[in-house]
Amino acid sequence: MSLRSEIAEQPAVLQRLLDEGWPEAKRAARGLAKARHLTLVARGSSDNAATYGKYLFESIAGVVTASAAPSLVTRYHAPPSFDGGAVIGISQSGSAPDVAAVVKAARADGAFTLALTNEARSPLARAADATFLLRCGRERAVAATKTYTASCLALAILASATAEASGRTGLSLAGIVDAVREAVEREDEARALARGIGKGERLVVLGRGYDYAAALEGALKIKELARVWAEPYSSADFAHGPRTLLERGTPVLIFASRGATLAEARRARREMSARGARVYAITNDEALAKAADGAVFLRSGVSEALSPISLAVVAQHVAASVARQRGRDPERPAGLSKVTRTL
Repeated sequence: MSLRSEIAEQPAVLQRLLDEGWPEAKRAARGLAKARHLTLVARGSSDNAATYGKYLFESIAGVVTASAAPSLVTRYHAPPSFDGGAVIGISQSGSAPDVAAVVKAARADGAFTLALTNEARSPLARAADATFLLRCGRERAVAATKTYTASCLALAILASATAEASGRTGLSLAGIVDAVREAVEREDEARALARGIGKGERLVVLGRGYDYAAALEGALKIKELARVWAEPYSSADFAHGPRTLLERGTPVLIFASRGATLAEARRARREMSARGARVYAITNDEALAKAADGAVFLRSGVSEALSPISLAVVAQHVAASVARQRGRDPERPAGLSKVTRTL
């Protein structure tokens, strides 16, 4: 059962990254701090980590951050100018050719380039100026678990180091390992939430701000493992039209942390419940957890900027549980392989 064991490894993986990763982060931060803008390039779960990284780098380090469109390099042969900026390529295996292609183009343009990967000898690592290793050990399960959360924590470390290199205040990473350890231990509660979601063929998944990345990753895991059409939205975007999808009995899963977007999450819960939706939550807010039709409530104290990492761990349990309840094997998701190569 490699998926369950790799979910359980995450506290140790994150602790190792905190213990060993700072020297690499501080070296990389010297190049990142000089950049006038930052581009993140990734696919799949790594792209969800990149969404999280955008919030971190813009809010903590003050660097305008964009997501790359790899096809501009690989298909249209019309790359933008990366001059004066920096590019971080994120690929857990380091084998994504389109991610490496963007990093190569940026390096040729004079940008500082950094590979964020679990494989030191990968094509992505060879393409970049520098590498920040995830230090996860081999990940055997098809679904990314420990490499996803390690990518998120690595981005938090890099954003904090870049802020400090620029004379700004860094991000406190206190409590993140304990919060993830608690999330790992919430498998029974996640299984109950999965039963609440039921056997429907669609699911609305919401989050905002830092929590948006957790919603994206949670929805992806449910799609991959359970083959449920889980649609993720920023709760702000959902209000601009997609909320017409709601019908009586529609299951909705909200990712919400205490902080700037919590009041909106509570309001969304009230409004969707009033329309007859079944609303579930993965949250560290007790009031929201009690008001929802079902919830996994995390008690560990951690900052709003870090809580999406622990919320995503609960989502891993939920996705695996939904899959098992539907008779699907989360160790062998249909049509997927561990490494996907796109150009």
